[in-house]
Amino acid sequence: MMEGKCQDSVIQELMNKCHIYQFEEGNSRKARETLETVLEIQTEDLGEDDIAVAKTLMYIGSILREEGDFNEAFEKLNRSLAIRVKKLGRHCDTADSYEEIGITFQRQGEHEQAKEMFREALDIKREILPNDHIEVTGLYEREALSLSNQGKFSEAIKVYKVQLAAILQIHGEFHPSVAHLYQGIAMLLKLQNRLDDAVQLLDKSIEISSRLQRVGDFDMKVLGSIFRHKAKIQNQQGNLEGATETWNKVLMIRIETVGEMHPKTAETYEELALVYIRQDIIEGAIESYAKAINIRRKELGDDHSNTKELVLNRELLQREKYQRILRNQGLAMQTEGDSEKAEQLFQEANEILKEKAAIFENLSAVKVDQGMLDDAIATSAEALKIRRRTLGDEDAGTRLRTEAHRSLLKRLLENRS
Repeated sequence: MMEGKCQDSVIQELMNKCHIYQFEEGNSRKARETLETVLEIQTEDLGEDDIAVAKTLMYIGSILREEGDFNEAFEKLNRSLAIRVKKLGRHCDTADSYEEIGITFQRQGEHEQAKEMFREALDIKREILPNDHIEVTGLYEREALSLSNQGKFSEAIKVYKVQLAAILQIHGEFHPSVAHLYQGIAMLLKLQNRLDDAVQLLDKSIEISSRLQRVGDFDMKVLGSIFRHKAKIQNQQGNLEGATETWNKVLMIRIETVGEMHPKTAETYEELALVYIRQDIIEGAIESYAKAINIRRKELGDDHSNTKELVLNRELLQREKYQRILRNQGLAMQTEGDSEKAEQLFQEANEILKEKAAIFENLSAVKVDQGMLDDAIATSAEALKIRRRTLGDEDAGTRLRTEAHRSLLKRLLENRS
């Protein structure tokens, strides 16, 4: 048996090593083995039911959970809980053990058991800590997530609203936690397809966040995230003008916080392009894709499938733009009675349509490389439709494309069987 000071020194050194292994090197196995050595020392010197042993057991259990060894994780976490219940009673450390067990249930998809553990932890911490304490608010969120994962959205909203009422009473409306809770409730409303209500709450969250940001009390990136959620719901609503305005706000924040050439900025340009396409604003979509391509080329290179996909999407739009110009010119010539010139322009537009079929085929191949068979089939179908329209079913290229399309469908069915 070690002397007290010697034991403390050895344990502290081992705990320092554990921290390095887990958080600096990302080596959970070494971290766990180091903690197991600590546990042996503590058990020998302090006994099996000491509160220090309980703490180490909880740490080991949480690592085992992250390693996917749930049975061993539960064994360690339940031992930790038993010691704490016996030695400490209704204490924050006891609540921590309940919470860790809840997280383990959650990882296994056992959301009802997880909710019960989080509720027990929450009940204990609410007896000890104020309602706006980060440990209390975190447990409310865990409970709401467990309910949401079970599809119990209304119950999850009720949990958030209990927390919201407590925070409002303590801090009033203009507080970061209030903005965060409005956003959480909005996401649950979205899952219930209550899109108008969700947007209203996100607007309240944005109003609070913007005001706090102006006085330096809110993270600009978080504000950008709220705008992004709003834009996605506006997309879903079909409010495309509103979505365009909101995506542009997201873009401004992304450029300000992470820079013009960041992957997140590229994602926003891509989202903007899609909204422009739905509004038939071809020039805006081409411009957005061009900026996204510039970023992706620097980040991923020309040969990456994401870069290739963006380039092909832009090429499709460029062909579409030129095809429309030729068609409109052809109609104008037809109106003026110059049928020969009109026919020439319509034929040129038709040739561009054939080029679009080839681009769709290349895009389908990229989607296959990305493992996105549903999208690959959709783009292949577009190519086949154009080929049939312009060349006919008996054309050799059409027949080859038909066989390729059937192969994709067969592959999808095999994957699903």
